[in-house]
Amino acid sequence: MNGSQAGAGAPATWLSSCCNQSGVPPPESPEAPRVGLAAVLVVLSLLVLCGVLFLGGGLLLRAQGLVAMLVRERRASGEAEPGGASGGEDDS
Repeated sequence: MNGSQAGAGAPATWLSSCCNQSGVPPPESPEAPRVGLAAVLVVLSLLVLCGVLFLGGGLLLRAQGLVAMLVRERRASGEAEPGGASGGEDDS
């Protein structure tokens, strides 16, 4: 009895998948959306990485500018006060 049920069900399954009468296309394989989703995630990850590097680089440049400004002010204050607290022992 199992053999007759399997034999009767197989042509019906083949007929419904092969000759789709409703006009609705068969469902796509799950691989296609995954590949597209992976590509979108890679692009977004690269954009985030570039943004972090860009902002981080800007912050580093700003910090270097502030350090340079502080060094200039320290040198200017050292020149304005000869024999001051620094005593001419500026190692930097």
